[in-house]
Amino acid sequence: MYIENNKTALQQLFAGEDIYLLKNEFVVGGDTDHGKEDIPKEKATQHYQPKQKVIVLVNQLNPTDSELLGKILGAVKLDLQSVDIIELDKNLAVNLSQIFTQNSVNQLITFGIDLSKVSIDVKLTPYQILENQGIKFIYSDSLTAIQNDVPKKKALWGALQGMFV
Repeated sequence: MYIENNKTALQQLFAGEDIYLLKNEFVVGGDTDHGKEDIPKEKATQHYQPKQKVIVLVNQLNPTDSELLGKILGAVKLDLQSVDIIELDKNLAVNLSQIFTQNSVNQLITFGIDLSKVSIDVKLTPYQILENQGIKFIYSDSLTAIQNDVPKKKALWGALQGMFV
């Protein structure tokens, strides 16, 4: 019998550790009952390690939205490579709460995403800059929603000028 299917061997080998079987990756033969248990949210959440000083949150980034985001960032002398773009559809369990203690981020722009989805307890008013613990935040409607909405684009532009001056 393979060790992956031997619960007793795994318990002895990893005594005191939490063990999770994901997506039937270790199932051998016809045993498909393993791996169907839900992982507790606190175990599944990943702390995100920013690489840039600016984080941009979006649900997903299609080519049209990516082009718009590139233009928005270009207006404040940034580009897609100079920011961390987090697509929540691809990173469902991102936790950004540690950014306050790491001092690694200066600005965070969220497009249609409430910050509670990334474990940040900061309430934002659309198109208004909020500074909290040295980080400036802006909430905007989603990129798709502002694509053809001139008043929202102007409101975002005004907020971005204040953030990046």
